[in-house]
Amino acid sequence: MRAYHFPYPEIERQTVISRFGGADFRTHPTKVSLSRSPDMQNLICDQNDFLVKRTGWHTQHSYGAPLYGLFPLPDGSGMAVHAGDTLFARAADGTQTTLCTDMNAAFSQSFVMNGVLYLLDGQTYRAVRRNAADTAWEAVKVRDIAYVPTTTIAAPPTGGGTRYEAVDLLTPKRINTFIGDGTATRFQLDTTALDEAAVTATVDGQPVSVAAIDRAAGVVTLASAPPDGHGLSNVAITFSKTVPGYADTIDHCRIAGLYGGKNDTRVFLAGDPAAPHRDWQSGLYDPTYFPDTGYARMGTEAAAIMGYLKQYDSQLVIKAGGAQQATSYLRTYLMADDGTALYPLKQGAHGEGAVAPRSFATLHDLPLFLSARGVQAVYSTAVAEQRTIRSVSDAVAPRLAAEDGLADACAAVFEGRYYLAVNDHLYIADGTLTDENGDPIWYYWTNVPAQCLAVFEGRLWFGTADGRLCRFARPDERGAYCDDGAAIDAYWRTPTLPLADWGRVKTVRDVIPTLMPYPRSGATVRYESENGTTLALSRDMDLFSFRTLDLSRLSFRCIPGAVSYRTRWRQHRMPLFAVRIGNDRPDEPFGLLALTIRWTQGQTVL
Repeated sequence: MRAYHFPYPEIERQTVISRFGGADFRTHPTKVSLSRSPDMQNLICDQNDFLVKRTGWHTQHSYGAPLYGLFPLPDGSGMAVHAGDTLFARAADGTQTTLCTDMNAAFSQSFVMNGVLYLLDGQTYRAVRRNAADTAWEAVKVRDIAYVPTTTIAAPPTGGGTRYEAVDLLTPKRINTFIGDGTATRFQLDTTALDEAAVTATVDGQPVSVAAIDRAAGVVTLASAPPDGHGLSNVAITFSKTVPGYADTIDHCRIAGLYGGKNDTRVFLAGDPAAPHRDWQSGLYDPTYFPDTGYARMGTEAAAIMGYLKQYDSQLVIKAGGAQQATSYLRTYLMADDGTALYPLKQGAHGEGAVAPRSFATLHDLPLFLSARGVQAVYSTAVAEQRTIRSVSDAVAPRLAAEDGLADACAAVFEGRYYLAVNDHLYIADGTLTDENGDPIWYYWTNVPAQCLAVFEGRLWFGTADGRLCRFARPDERGAYCDDGAAIDAYWRTPTLPLADWGRVKTVRDVIPTLMPYPRSGATVRYESENGTTLALSRDMDLFSFRTLDLSRLSFRCIPGAVSYRTRWRQHRMPLFAVRIGNDRPDEPFGLLALTIRWTQGQTVL
């Protein structure tokens, strides 16, 4: 008798994604972790660990020239804006004044010390400070306000004395002090071939007349003999002696790093094209004084110094890669027996070198910089104070490495995230979320034409190549989810899923996204398989609100709870399957809480 076989009932199964990490552009789409995406953009993880659409940005002002730098003023009252060859002081209310019109049309960097903003544009070392009346900001060349060192003290009129301070690279001016003997009027300075600049003298702090100057011999004759100093310096002569190239050494620097051991008492400058492997240290709390003896060489000029990072009580000096030499040096601090501050250097790791001087930043306590192979971090060990440089951007490295012009990339740290801008894209490392190996989680944004970044008044600002000053919006602002009126295309794609069994086909019965409620929102769900892309759902998901009332999409949903919808679109005989969900409509937020895929398993793949 012939047997009858009843059909085996299909068992509905489900795959649920309820935790969302960042992007993983490195791993094959079939091997990506379920919580990661092989293709996503314009999303960020909310504080409650679900994905939300980023807010948009809006132009605040157009300068008509490329923006090369944005720098918050030391008192928080506004920003210094470097646009083309002009420097502006922009107040918090949007009013602005012109500070100078002879800036270098190139990217600039800055640092703050003693309430003064110092700018480095590769052409002129400049200070932005309050004017004498404290009524406005002014920009002055540091060489015009530089510290005048006393190079020799307690010299007899015939010369000699004690060497005291080194020559300041920024100014030709120097001071010599002498001990008057009551009869001498001629005083021999500690150098010859003086400049034609004015020579002045004081006796016991009071100005006196200069009768004659032998500039070639470096001899100054006073109109009358100063009284006997009885072993104490009572004569001071100020003169000028220009050393060609000295001032340019500092004016041409582009890179700054504050350091002084446990306190940031000095600034170190580098980036002079004539000496790319050398840096100079300032005086104690005085960025207007750079002694001509206060320099250090690191390796050879084949690899330039690219930036500085502070880690605990040490300073890391990072160079460009290549040239078969160390890419990092460790600077520490110690005090000599005579009270002199010393900053010994120790050669560091031979890891990846830096490519972008403006990519240096510290995320929490992790120093970061951009190399040709992605963002590198410096890790320290307690044993022998060793430092290790390794990549923390492997998840986005393939896409980041393919970007052109990495040397012009810039970075800023904002709300616990490291933002790296390059070619209208932002690569974001979230320091509050970490991978299994401790690396930060990464996100990827598009249509952000930033070429300089700044954080001001709790907002992220950026400048563009076409001269726009832009600011990211807060979620509660009107028009917060548009980029200057344009829609933001945000989406998340799941990994390519075998759905438990690689060897069998599946029937996808439903995809159920669970979304955050907003007064005006929506979602588009697409299926992706070997047969192409299928639109499965495009739906409004609004809450009733008088603020966003639109009769063409009227909603009576009033409860602000999670919203779930079924696509009700089946896909048959799918060996592999992926879902793309997002929102590309203007001025609509979007938040993804969970994604459920319901499916049944079928026959063996033929």
